Amino acid sequence: MKPRAKVLGLGPSGSAFLRFYGRAHGVDWARRYFKACGEAVPVETPLVDMKYVVDKVKRYKFYGWRREVGEVAYAKARWYIVDKGAWVESMRGGGEGGGEWEVLVKAGGPYQSEGEKITIARAYVDGVKLEEEAAYFIFPESAVGFYWVFPHGGVYNVGGGFVGVANPVPHVLQFVEKWLGGGRVLEVRGAPFTVVPRVVLHDGEGFRVGEAAGLVYPLTGEGIRPGILSAKALAEALATKNPLETYRRAVEPLVRQIEFQKKLLKTAERLAARGEALIELADDRILRDYIEENLSARTLFTVLARRPAAGIRLVAALVK
Repeated sequence: MKPRAKVLGLGPSGSAFLRFYGRAHGVDWARRYFKACGEAVPVETPLVDMKYVVDKVKRYKFYGWRREVGEVAYAKARWYIVDKGAWVESMRGGGEGGGEWEVLVKAGGPYQSEGEKITIARAYVDGVKLEEEAAYFIFPESAVGFYWVFPHGGVYNVGGGFVGVANPVPHVLQFVEKWLGGGRVLEVRGAPFTVVPRVVLHDGEGFRVGEAAGLVYPLTGEGIRPGILSAKALAEALATKNPLETYRRAVEPLVRQIEFQKKLLKTAERLAARGEALIELADDRILRDYIEENLSARTLFTVLARRPAAGIRLVAALVK
């Protein structure tokens, strides 16, 4: 019989673990779930209930502030935009009642993770008209990070996060005025995000999933899908003879992508210190891999081989 588990934290990964595993109960300090983010998930993300999908995205537009630097488009929706709070609440009842437990699962997101953290800010904005089913990524000239503008069921989810910026709220409000040309800000929230995570799958006391385990993408800020996938992987691993090794192998593709994105983030910081931006070195192929969470050194250097000057600048930043 599977060991009975206790889950600390009932965000996306903790609640998903309850659903996948069943023989567990969860606790959370908050009666209702909330964490500011873009609320976007790839369409193949497990457990997404269409009842909580409020919008879809199939076009992605990238800007170096005002200048468009690339676009990626799909014939069908690539992302769902969800009402994350309601979706997570619907999964919180997926386990059993309380009682004795044998395995501890930590799913407390950035409150249990290890690594460098920043604060992100998210606002809902009304009165703005942009292309339908399109997501916007805007990279400012003077900071490492980006603003996002995602459709959200009749309004826009507008946010941003930047390395070294303790309070991004004023920046996001200025962005609404300067880049979007105004709009009615309905709500503003902030949340911590582990931008340079240390991956820890077991800390000697218990297993970790999602952002608590460091399974978040530093460049894209995406944590929902890795959190759901890690919860599924752990739920399956706990039924094996060597749960930790089985879990480690299952999430290895996620870890490889995270480690590569951490290197690119540090490269972006070095380029920014020289007055350059990583986004300026990208083309549509790299941007497609960015959206599909499949960035790789091979793609990067294949593309930059056709742009020697850009390649030299990137290599100089990588080896510094």
